[in-house]
Amino acid sequence: VFEMFDDLLLLMKGGNTVFFGELGKESVNLVNYFEGLGAEPIEYGENPAAWMLSAYAGNSAPQDVDFPEAFRQSDQYKKLQDQIEASKESPVEAKRIQYDSGFATPFKEQVQLMNRRIVAIYKRSPAYNLTRVMIAILYSFIIGSVFITKAYKEDNPYLENDAEGVLSTIFLSLIIVGVTSITMAVPVMKKIRDVFYKHRASGMLEHNSVAWALALGETPYICLVSVLFAAIYYGTVGLFQGATSFGLFWVFFTLNIATYSYFGQAFICLVRDIPTSMAIVGALIGYNVFFSGLIVKPQYFGSVFQLGLWTAPGRFAYEGLVMSQFAGNDREIIATANSPFYFYLGCQAYTGNGTALPESGSCQGTFDDYVTFFFGGLFTKENFWLDVGVLLGYMTLARALTWFSLKKFNYTNT
Repeated sequence: VFEMFDDLLLLMKGGNTVFFGELGKESVNLVNYFEGLGAEPIEYGENPAAWMLSAYAGNSAPQDVDFPEAFRQSDQYKKLQDQIEASKESPVEAKRIQYDSGFATPFKEQVQLMNRRIVAIYKRSPAYNLTRVMIAILYSFIIGSVFITKAYKEDNPYLENDAEGVLSTIFLSLIIVGVTSITMAVPVMKKIRDVFYKHRASGMLEHNSVAWALALGETPYICLVSVLFAAIYYGTVGLFQGATSFGLFWVFFTLNIATYSYFGQAFICLVRDIPTSMAIVGALIGYNVFFSGLIVKPQYFGSVFQLGLWTAPGRFAYEGLVMSQFAGNDREIIATANSPFYFYLGCQAYTGNGTALPESGSCQGTFDDYVTFFFGGLFTKENFWLDVGVLLGYMTLARALTWFSLKKFNYTNT
């Protein structure tokens, strides 16, 4: 193999040049050069590649020779300098080395190849993907089955407490699956990020293709988790009103999972390590829990707290889910005697025992009435496109943060 080389650049410790030039037939130029500096003559049949190393760095190498300085005083070095100066003065345009891009493939193909790599990484990460799928299946059944005895019985009407419970299970669904998505995305993304740093340093990859591939590679799993959870929960809790309602439920649930997952990727790219990113993750989760509209109802946020209500992504996912299911829903709800909802419906004060309401004391509304009352009229179906737009905006922000962080930061030694 060594004899196939036309030219050889030989460096010693420190990056100093020991020899540069044509090897010549059977490495005659290399052999003559080192023998001329006092190296032991090469023996018959000896490998020139092994001999040259011992010639200047072995035990038998001449100790009084400064090989880098000797090269700078050699004819090879002078010839090399003359060639460089000649190319500067009269460059041959045909020999100009010029590339339109730093990469051999166009951007579209880079994204395709990187996406194929991300998909392969995800397929080889069963702990990540199977776990979130199993969590989605398990919790969707546990949360939804709370109302399975009422779901499909016409003679078993919903009470006011039941309606509040349904709203709570929707909220729990968003939070549990969202928290699972964002916390599991962080360690997987860190591994991908650290490998990318090394590939970028070697000139193999750039941030644009990686950022796009991360979004594309994550999307199928987000959709799978979402459709599994939505189908099981939707069926067990008894929300079925038609394909449109289910489709809207799936859309908002998917947007919620995507928002959490993408921010998980963004946070670990933005900071150095997992503990720091998990601190930011915890802040986002707490922000969503508090301002989504269930723990504290929208009508009770005043002054500066309105800012949180209108900036928490969880609020828009929750509003979109609730109103897509219950706006215009005429399923009956029996109000608790003398409760705020009872009087909201315009019913008269009841003085009975309040357990089994007689006909004279019963007060019934609908799910549509209840969600309007519960959220103070601040959650409305008219906000549908606002909810979708804000969630898409947060997803875009997360992708932009990931892109920016991959471009600007490097938290490993490359």
